Amino acid sequence: MTLSLTFTAVTDRGLVRENNEDSAHAGPHLLVLADGMGGHAAGEVASTTMVEHMASLERDPGDNDMLALLGAAAEDANAAIRKHVDEHPETEGMGTTLTALLFNGSEFGVCHVGDSRGYRLREGKLTQITKDDTYVQSLVDEGKLDPEDVSSHPQKSLILKAYTGRPVEPTLFMLDAKPGDRLLLCSDGLSDPVTASTIEQALKQGTVEEAATTLRDLALRSGGPDNVTIVVAEVLEGEGDENVPMTVGAIQGVVPEPTHPDSSASRAAKLISPPKAQAAEEKPQEEPQRRPQRSRIGWKVIACLVIIIVLVISGGLWMKNYLSNNYYVTANEDGILTIHEGADYEVFGRPLHHTYQNACLSKENALKLGHGACDGDFAPFTLKDLPESERAAVGNLPSGSYDEVQTQLSQLSDKALKPCPTSPKDGKDKDASKGNCREVK
Repeated sequence: MTLSLTFTAVTDRGLVRENNEDSAHAGPHLLVLADGMGGHAAGEVASTTMVEHMASLERDPGDNDMLALLGAAAEDANAAIRKHVDEHPETEGMGTTLTALLFNGSEFGVCHVGDSRGYRLREGKLTQITKDDTYVQSLVDEGKLDPEDVSSHPQKSLILKAYTGRPVEPTLFMLDAKPGDRLLLCSDGLSDPVTASTIEQALKQGTVEEAATTLRDLALRSGGPDNVTIVVAEVLEGEGDENVPMTVGAIQGVVPEPTHPDSSASRAAKLISPPKAQAAEEKPQEEPQRRPQRSRIGWKVIACLVIIIVLVISGGLWMKNYLSNNYYVTANEDGILTIHEGADYEVFGRPLHHTYQNACLSKENALKLGHGACDGDFAPFTLKDLPESERAAVGNLPSGSYDEVQTQLSQLSDKALKPCPTSPKDGKDKDASKGNCREVK
C-alpha cells in the first residue's frame, strides 16, 4: 500500500527571545527540525546549515538505506559547522539539535540528536518517538529522577549531545507508518511549557495546519519562554498531491524585530520624557527666585503622570493576559456548544470574547474540538444532545484555562444521550419525541 504525507510547519520567536535560532523543513519525503544554540547569529547559522544539508534528501529515497542517507547528510552538515567555527573563532560553542524523518512511502527513517522532540499520534494516543539527549533524561534512565520532576529540574536544559562541529553519534532507527498517523516535530519551546496531554488533544484537532497553529498558540499562551517551532504531518493512503516543500525560521533569514517596538509602553515613555530643548524653552527667564518652586511643581505633575500611565499600562497588560488565557463553555444561538476565549462581558458595546472552537460529537459520543465546521462522522454537539437535566448546567459552568474547559466538555459528552434506534420500516427515531435519545443523521 502506497502512502503519502500532508504537512506544514510554523515558527515563532516567542515572547522572551530577541531572535529565532530554530530552522525547519517540511516536505513530501522529509521532515526536519533544528534548534540552534550559541547566541545571536551563531545558533541561527548552525540550524540553517543543518537544515540546508538535510534538505538535499527531499526526494523519494526508493530502496536506498534511509538511515545511511540521514547519517551522511547530518555528518556533512556537522563538518560545515566545524569549518564555520574555524573561520569565525568567536562562534566557538555554537551548535544545533536535529530531529529528521525521511519517508519512502511506507515507513520512516529517523535521525535524532539533542532535546528537540518527535511524537507520533496513532489512534488518538500520543507517543514520544525520540529520547532527549539531556542530563536529566540520563538521571531518569538511571532511576535517580522521577519523570514528573524533569520540567522543574534546574539542569533540564543541559544537553549531552548536539551537532557542534565535533564528532557525535546520532540515534538512528526505523519507524512504521499507517494511514491516519500524525507526526509532530517540535523544539523545546513547545514541549517545555505545554504538557503532553495538552499536546495530544491539540494534535487531534482539525487539519495539520490548524493543529500546528493551535500548538504554537498554546506555547505562547504558556509564556513563550523560547523559540517555538512545529512541524506537523499526517500519513494519507494513496499517492496524494506532490505539495511543494516549505521552510521556516532562521533558514529564511528573518530579521529580528527591534528590541523596543512601537508599542503603547514605548509611546508612553516618549510622552513622559519631553525633549531637553523644549524643556529649556519652557523655563521662565524672569523671576529667577521662583524657579525652584516651579521645578518642584513640575516634577510632581510629571511623577503623577508617570504613576497614572504605569497603572493604565499595567492594568491593560493584565487584562490582555487574562482575556487571552481565559476560556468558557457556552451555547450559541443554534444551541451548539462552543469554547469562547475571553470574558463574557461587553465594553462600550464591544464583546470581550470570541468563539475559539466548536464542539463536535460522533455517533459513539466521542468529542472533537475544531476551529471550523464538523466533518466526517462528527456533527455539532448541541444542547439537545444532552438530557434536559443537564442543559441548564451549561450556562453555569465556570470559566478557566483551556484544559479545564476541555475537561468540562469531555464530561458533558460522557453524559450525552445515546443515538436513537431507528425503525427498519419507516427509518424514524422511536424515542426521539420522548427525549430519551438524540437524533443522529
